[in-house]
Amino acid sequence: MVTDVSISDVAKKAGVSTSTVSRVINGHPRVAAETAMAVRQAMGELGYVPSENRPGPKPANRAAAAKLTVAFITFGSSNRGDTPGFEQLIRGVSEAVNKNSLTLAIFHHQDPARLPDRLTDTPVHGLLLHGAVPSPDVQAKLAKIPAVWLMTNRKRPTWGDQVMPNHYEIGKLAAEYLQNRGHKHLAFLNMDASHWAFQLYYHAFAAAAEQLDISVARVDETGGENVDHWFKYAPETVERLVERYLSMNPRPTGLMVADDMQTALVQPVLQRKGVKIGPGKVEIISVNNELPYLIGLRPWPTVVDIRASVIGARGLSQLRWRMENPDVPDHIVMLVQPHLVESGALQ
Repeated sequence: MVTDVSISDVAKKAGVSTSTVSRVINGHPRVAAETAMAVRQAMGELGYVPSENRPGPKPANRAAAAKLTVAFITFGSSNRGDTPGFEQLIRGVSEAVNKNSLTLAIFHHQDPARLPDRLTDTPVHGLLLHGAVPSPDVQAKLAKIPAVWLMTNRKRPTWGDQVMPNHYEIGKLAAEYLQNRGHKHLAFLNMDASHWAFQLYYHAFAAAAEQLDISVARVDETGGENVDHWFKYAPETVERLVERYLSMNPRPTGLMVADDMQTALVQPVLQRKGVKIGPGKVEIISVNNELPYLIGLRPWPTVVDIRASVIGARGLSQLRWRMENPDVPDHIVMLVQPHLVESGALQ
């Protein structure tokens, strides 16, 4: 969790005073909607989570927080296929829940067309949502409860606030890194072509590269299955992707791979087929910073850390605000800034 960001940093980024930031944090009604949105956006981008020990007034019902329950529901999952990034997300949520003295109930629910059975027996005051977008009937029931979606969905939800990675900055960081490494021909490799977030990565990567006068090739494949919301890639899909890359002329030397799970599959196949990976050769930049996937790779790729634990903590903070301000009509979307972790820092 980010601890070195101050309220002054948030105020500077949002272009407001620290007292305005404080009023937004504390749910003061006399803050313009546009100003409140700018402050919350800055908080999300900086990964700032308000301290419960901060000076100043607190919302009147905060003293009763220990009696409030937040449900974290992952639709389309039974907890058998959780990724390392999901564990980071849960850790951020858990730390923020403890900090806010709330009670947390976690539900892995495979069927997005109905509510979890236990949820109907649990008094819930706020929802953190992740995974597949539920059916219209389920949405109608959940829409009555303050809700925040975490991360990026394959399809965008139509209600609730959302805290997710800054997709544009992810693509921009990757393009600038590869350009600084001297690469003139880039490629975006992706085995889940229908995933909305990965499509955004590509468009941001290509747009940033275009501004740098660098060409980008797009190599998309689709092949595999959804396993508990997360995607399992078929071996033949990896082979097709790599063969398409190898057939290119000129062959790109700077590669952005859509996520670490894919990098862990693609890099060994590239090396087996004679592609030299490393400085001055072909270089890979991956996304997520899920070390269990990358631990066996040599050399380790540079990665764009989407900061899943910060997204979890910031999501809980936004949900706390939404629970205290249920009548504010704005649907807030917050973007958390990524960090670049160069390969040497992983060793």
